[in-house]
Amino acid sequence: MTTDTTKTQPVLDITYTVSDYEPSDTSVEVVYTRTSDNYTYKRHVNIPHLEDGSVDEDYFEEILKSQLSGLISKLKVGVATFRDPNELIEDMSPGVGIAST
Repeated sequence: MTTDTTKTQPVLDITYTVSDYEPSDTSVEVVYTRTSDNYTYKRHVNIPHLEDGSVDEDYFEEILKSQLSGLISKLKVGVATFRDPNELIEDMSPGVGIAST
């Protein structure tokens, strides 16, 4: 399954993109981009499934919206950091914006 979901949070100018995933996958990478400087924040998000094994698309959309809201809250209190996507990141701790290499 190919998914390219982009949503924008207008106040903070943040978009997100969901990476490609297969219906059998349990999580997927989501890349949040601050469009003012193209800095990114990445995290993995769990993919919900229905009893038949298909992706629960409605619930997945709720999760993605909730994750965006949570990221915005973390930005407001300074516990999430967007990074230059060209920067190499050595600290791979949870909650750290991970740049592409």
